[in-house]
Amino acid sequence: MEKIDFTYLEVLSEDDDEFKNEFIATFEETYLSLVKKMREELEAGDMENLSKSAHQLKPSAKMIHLRCGDTLEELQYDPNKATKEIIEDINAQCEDALKQLKDWQAK
Repeated sequence: MEKIDFTYLEVLSEDDDEFKNEFIATFEETYLSLVKKMREELEAGDMENLSKSAHQLKPSAKMIHLRCGDTLEELQYDPNKATKEIIEDINAQCEDALKQLKDWQAK
């Protein structure tokens, strides 16, 4: 399990529960829809749109220092490197991050 670095989020949130709620809801919605799209795009061989989806998910992943942020950047520039395993790893990292974010929110 990759630990999230909450330093930047703590500074941004200034302990504002509404900010935390919005950030987590946005992260969840974004990662769920974009990972689903990336799976579909890979299956269809639509590498141009897979590149765009990777680009859209990258800022959220990098903001919380997930290692998949670098993978997403790589896929943005070379979507032909995408495999089902890579996309499932991105999904697993985001899913784990969401659990950690919800624990952080509960504090």
